[in-house]
Amino acid sequence: MPQTPTTPAVTSIAVVEDDEDIRNNVCRFLNKSGFRAWGAASAEDFYVALLRDHADLVLVDLGLPGEDGLSLVKRLAEKGIAVVVLTARGDLSSRITGLESGALQYFVKPTDLNELVAGIRSLLRRVGRSPGAEVVQASWRLQIAEAVLVSPNNKQIALTTRELQLLGCLARTPGAVVSKSALIESIGGGDADEAFHRVESQLNRLRRKTLTETGLPLPVRAIFGRGLVFVP
Repeated sequence: MPQTPTTPAVTSIAVVEDDEDIRNNVCRFLNKSGFRAWGAASAEDFYVALLRDHADLVLVDLGLPGEDGLSLVKRLAEKGIAVVVLTARGDLSSRITGLESGALQYFVKPTDLNELVAGIRSLLRRVGRSPGAEVVQASWRLQIAEAVLVSPNNKQIALTTRELQLLGCLARTPGAVVSKSALIESIGGGDADEAFHRVESQLNRLRRKTLTETGLPLPVRAIFGRGLVFVP
């Protein structure tokens, strides 16, 4: 019986750019060029969107609000995700820093989009990335009954009662922003400013403990002015 030919998967590209016009223009051009592009206005928005989608390659602007683009480049490179810088910072020092942080290519805005697409295609061929190949990563797991957080490298962090309450509140809605008021309620309430200070102090201690015991950063992101999000 003759086999039905399969349709090649489409390479998915995330564009992390805080300028809405630039982000939309780049996404439209990439889509017209045969890729599947989606955008995010910040590193934090990208982490949340990545729970619902995937990216074979990420275009990153260095001048992002919140977590800066260079930090995102390093994080992506450490996870083996192909990353390209698209930024207005054209000085030699910024270029060197971006490439040394893990970017595979570096484009300076304004960039000819045909050149950008040609560079991406060349990069995908060079790294041997099959279009549509998803980077599969293990997730963080909160085991409430055992009061432990299990990291993607299968190391366990024993949690105190307060740490479990805080993570439990965040993990009930992974990928969604949990407001300050909900976080305060999860630790017993009280004066808003004082209570949220306790939340931040608890979170900082947990970040240090998680990094020390697993070698990985705690998967909790702060969304400025809104609250916290658990990104497993």
